[in-house]
Amino acid sequence: MLRIIIGKEILSHILSLRFTVTFMLFLVVILASFYVTVNEHMLEVNRFGSRERVYAEKLSDILKEEQDFGTHGRLERLFWLEGRNSPVPVATLAWMGQGLQGVLPAGINARAFGSQNIDRGLTRNPLLGLLATPDFIYVVNVVLSLLAILFMFDAVCGEKETGTLRLTLSNSVPRHSVLLGKWIGGYIVLLVPFLIATGGGLAYAWGRGALDPTAGNLIRIGLLIALACLYIAVFFNLSLFVSTTTHNSATALLVCLLLWVIFILAIPNLAPVTAKILEPTPALQKIEAEKRAVEEEIELKIDRLSVASGELHYGDKIERERERLTREGERRQRQWDRFYETACERQTELAKTLGRLSPSASWIYAATSLTDTGPAVHERLRESAKRYESAMGEFERAFFRAGRKPGTNEWPEISPDELPVLGLTFPNVQEATKDALNDVLLLVIMNVVFFMLAFVFFLRYDVR
Repeated sequence: MLRIIIGKEILSHILSLRFTVTFMLFLVVILASFYVTVNEHMLEVNRFGSRERVYAEKLSDILKEEQDFGTHGRLERLFWLEGRNSPVPVATLAWMGQGLQGVLPAGINARAFGSQNIDRGLTRNPLLGLLATPDFIYVVNVVLSLLAILFMFDAVCGEKETGTLRLTLSNSVPRHSVLLGKWIGGYIVLLVPFLIATGGGLAYAWGRGALDPTAGNLIRIGLLIALACLYIAVFFNLSLFVSTTTHNSATALLVCLLLWVIFILAIPNLAPVTAKILEPTPALQKIEAEKRAVEEEIELKIDRLSVASGELHYGDKIERERERLTREGERRQRQWDRFYETACERQTELAKTLGRLSPSASWIYAATSLTDTGPAVHERLRESAKRYESAMGEFERAFFRAGRKPGTNEWPEISPDELPVLGLTFPNVQEATKDALNDVLLLVIMNVVFFMLAFVFFLRYDVR
């Protein structure tokens, strides 16, 4: 009996105008999405290669300059003026989901006393910052969720209006078989065009060279497609549930669209604003002012050392005390940095928790984890930049402690390979999957809850 109901649902969907429109939308939207993002990704990869060459040439020019350590010497330019630039690598699957890729810096510049981001500037398409990037994650999040709702909103109430449901249940057909048959038949018909269009997009990406068919990438893509099917099922079950609680198609459509707006637009966008109100962070200007106050206090204490001790300002005791005060000042400044970072982390975690009330946020968090464009990679870049900055400072101090060449006034040669690099590494498949696991479980729970609600309400549904 279940097989007959599934076949009837599949046939009725395929013969409807709705299926034809859905199939065409899937092909046009998904293929257009892959076309845009794959080409943009290839341009970004080429830009990364160009930055590597430019940064290497610039470093080579600095190291070839005069050997003397003067006001404009190469060592001063290398360690204190120019520094070393390292480009930020592009995630291999960023063409499937941009995530935070567009807001990451193009590179990191490290000097002996700090580091700074290198802005993408005019090399990036400004419309990608003005408008949402139509990548695979965005299309699934917005377009496919809406199509899933429009595909199933009248599955029960629509058949009640036509009298088909009453005729079906007048026979000895269990209600759970009817509901399960509707779900399976409708879901299969919805997924087939989605998988066909996605397969075409992946074929185009492979042909353009954006898809590197390594085992890790193929596993990630497979998990991403499976996750997309799970996400589509959430709205599929949601519309089925609404259909079992209403008695006419117009009401069901209105309720479904309202819930779609709440889940897709309202909750994900209001979550960061709400977190900012509930978990405010101190102003960055205030943190910088506190750090400057610490710096001024330490400088004042250092200036008073020789006066307070009665010793010469260049004596060993004064020098040791000066180093101690300098380390104390750096420690107190790092404490202010950690305080600010901790406050920002609390606000971010609260925003993510509130956003997870919507399946949209869970889908985005999990999908960007699999494509290495989510918050985890942003945090890795931040930590890598700190290590890069620290390593550059350590290299500078070790270089000058070693001193000039014995018996000469010349400084030793520095090879580009000796200098520290950014060293950003992306998570492996296991780490990315683990990072996405909580959001995957939330999507599973939402599917179970919405389907069980639809099941309970359908058992009591009045078909008259």
